[in-house]
Parts: sequence; structure tokens; C-alpha cells
Amino acid sequence: MIDNTDEKDIELMFAEARRYDLLTAEQEQSIDSTKWSAVREIYALIAENDELSQYLAQFCSECLENPPQIQRFPNRDLHFVLRRELAVLFSDGSHADQARNVARKLSELKTSAARLKHVESLELPASLTIGIAVAILRRAGGQFADTVADAIGHWQRHWQTPVPSFALDHALLSAIKKQLRTYTEARDRLVMHNLRLVYSIASRYKGRGVGYLDLVQEGTLGLIRAAEKFEYEKGFRFSTYCFNWITQAVRRYVGDAGTLIRFPTHVQEQIGRLYKERYAEQARTGQEGDAETIATNAGMDPDKARELLQLRNLTVSLDAPKFDEDDETLVDGLVGETFGEAGDDAERVSLGNFLGNAIGRLETNERQVVLARWGLQNGPPLSRAEIADKLGVSREWVRQLERSALKKLKGQIDVQHAFDDYRQSGNW
Repeated sequence: MIDNTDEKDIELMFAEARRYDLLTAEQEQSIDSTKWSAVREIYALIAENDELSQYLAQFCSECLENPPQIQRFPNRDLHFVLRRELAVLFSDGSHADQARNVARKLSELKTSAARLKHVESLELPASLTIGIAVAILRRAGGQFADTVADAIGHWQRHWQTPVPSFALDHALLSAIKKQLRTYTEARDRLVMHNLRLVYSIASRYKGRGVGYLDLVQEGTLGLIRAAEKFEYEKGFRFSTYCFNWITQAVRRYVGDAGTLIRFPTHVQEQIGRLYKERYAEQARTGQEGDAETIATNAGMDPDKARELLQLRNLTVSLDAPKFDEDDETLVDGLVGETFGEAGDDAERVSLGNFLGNAIGRLETNERQVVLARWGLQNGPPLSRAEIADKLGVSREWVRQLERSALKKLKGQIDVQHAFDDYRQSGNW
């Protein structure tokens, strides 16, 4: 349901979108050309200044030797943003050789033309170039809003060599600010003239447990990302390019926030196809089709279709009534106390100390994986992918270490006795 406030907000959004006509191919090309021209000007400004060239050399060196680690960031989103931007510059990235050349030679070269050649060889994404420029501006005492620069700022605190503040002259600071404004205005023009596409795509995903305004917000983030990465020289229209970015952002958000239990994207698509066929069969015959009919119409195995159709029945709202025509809800019947028993805290502390001693007998790598996997060191539990990034190893190696560690813990006699006692105490 959409309340009156939401209706007013949606009407305002539509009115704002109507102010911006659709762009022609020539207009898109002109705007995108302006955007990339600003990026290249920032390259030139960095190459012309000794301090900025030295900073970029140090930046590349840190990418190779000291990549960002998730535990050093206040939230995971900033870490993932930075990892996404820097991936090609890491020691195993596609541009690692160019990063090594920049780290080694940029501070040694004396002419701006020679430096510019190496800077351009990095082929940095536009969003990363802007993030670096904003980070430089902030070190010089200026301010400019940028998420990538926020992530760079947190990462810089843990660099092997502290980053000095820049003593840049007024003319250089003004030139950097000018190019940042030019880039931002060009990117925003691409975004504003294509908001209608966001509203259209978001409307296709209404009724899936997520509000329409939230869908629009996520779709707009996808549109902004598309505007940052778009290159008209590749020969296609921006509206064609951004369609997949918007759709991907909306679908991912629906998958993450639309249900209590998150299923893989391909499973969500299969469930959606089955329910679409169920509604079509009901509209066609007036009766709800059985699993065999729905599976046949969807081109799917009947047994698999039954399993998928049951997945949506795994959760129920606690505010749902216990019985028809009854005001009492499920939550009213839950048994629980505000406070636990007096000995609960002591028991948890004792169990935690025992578990810590047991984990301490593992090999160093196994211990690190177990502690990070279940968040046993005052941190959030991490996925295998996050642990792999933290340790600089593959996900498969993390899985093998986890399996080996759990097998060793299970084989410890005192761990088995503690588990049996815990289960018999009624806490299991």
C-alpha cells in the first residue's frame, strides 16, 4: 500500500523527471565527451605537479603491497566500494604491471609529458580518478563530497608511509575544483535525463515486499554508476547501456530486502517464473493450476517446481492472526523473559574462555579463519570471500582451512565433553 505521503513524493518525482527531455545521440556524446575531458585534465594536473605525482606513485605502491583490509573500515560498504575500484591495480590485477611502473618511475621522471604517459597507462575508472582528486583536495584543506574519496581517506590512515598534507597553490586548487565540477555536472546531466527509465524499471518490481520509493532509490544508484562508467566511443546509446545497470541494482535490492530469507538470484527468477505461470493459469481457467500444470507451462521438472513453490511458505509474519477472525497474533503467544537467569552471563563467559583455549590449539591460519568466520574477536562474522580478501588467499583455501579447523575441534575430547554437557543442560 502507498500512503498519501508516498503518493505526493512520487508525483513530485514524476514532475521533476518531466522537466528533462530525452537526450539525442549527439547530446549524449557531447556530455560524455565533457565528462572524460575533465578526467584527462585531472591526469594532466597530477602529472604537472611533483607532490601529486609522488602521491600517485605512493598510491600505486600501497595498492600492490598494502591493499585495503575490511577490519580497518567503519563499515563494509566503504571497503567494498574501494576494492571494486582498486581491483585492477592489486598485485594480481590486470593493471599490476602499469601500477609497478608508476610506483617506481613517476617520482623519478622530471617532465610532465613523461609522467602523463605513465598516469594514462593506468586506465583508471572515472569514479576512481575523481575519488583520488577529491582525496587530494581534502588533504590540501578543501572539501568535496565523494564516496570513493571517503573510502580512500579511511584506507590512507593505514598506509605504510603516512600521507603528508599538500601545499598546493591557489591556481592548482582552483583547477582541480573546476574539473571536479565539470565532471559532476556532466555525470548528473546523464542521470537526470534518464530518470524516467529508473521509474519504469522500478515499477516492474512492485509488490515484491519492497516499497516503490526504495526501488527508485536503488535504481538511481545503478543509473549513477552507469553514468560514471559509460563511454560513448564504444558505439552504443547511454539508455541502452544503463538499462542493465538499473535492472541489476533493483533486482539485487529486491533479493536482499524483499524477503526474510535470501535466495540466490537464479532461484528467485525461477520462483518468479512459476508464480507468473500460476497467475496466468488462474486468469485463463478461473482455477489455480496444480504443480504439474505450472511446471509444464514453465518448462520445468515437476518435482523441482514443487520444491520452489514451497519456498515462499517458509516464513510467516509474527503479526499474523493465530486464527481467522481472531485479534490475537502469533507474537502474543511467544514465551520469553526480559532478563535471563543470574548465572547465564557467567556460563557464557566460562564457555567463551573454554572455546578460546580450544581454538588456540589450532594452526595460526586455521585460528584466524575460525575467529573471523564466526566473529569471535569483537567483530562481525565475515563471509569466506571477505576472509579471503583479508588474508590475501583464495576462497577455496579459506574453505579448506575452515573445514580442517572444525575437524580438529571436533576431535578434541574436552570439546566433545563440553558439547555433551551443554546439550544436556537444556540450552541446545
